Amino acid sequence: TCPVGVATQDPVLRKRFKGTPEHVINFFFYVAEEVRALLAEMGCTHLDQIIGDTDLLEKRALIQHWKARGLDF
Repeated sequence: TCPVGVATQDPVLRKRFKGTPEHVINFFFYVAEEVRALLAEMGCTHLDQIIGDTDLLEKRALIQHWKARGLDF
């Protein structure tokens, strides 16, 4: 279902992706690097340490967002 063919092996969809596999690899490398930096700021080393920890959420901003309506924090 990837619209630009980044995550598909379908040659028809892959034609739509203008980048190279290396671009995708670099993108995810930088995402992982930023996640590591954010975890370090929180004093954590693994995502497992923060999964389910709702105390880390900025609840006031989330509650006002239309997608968060009905969530019980």
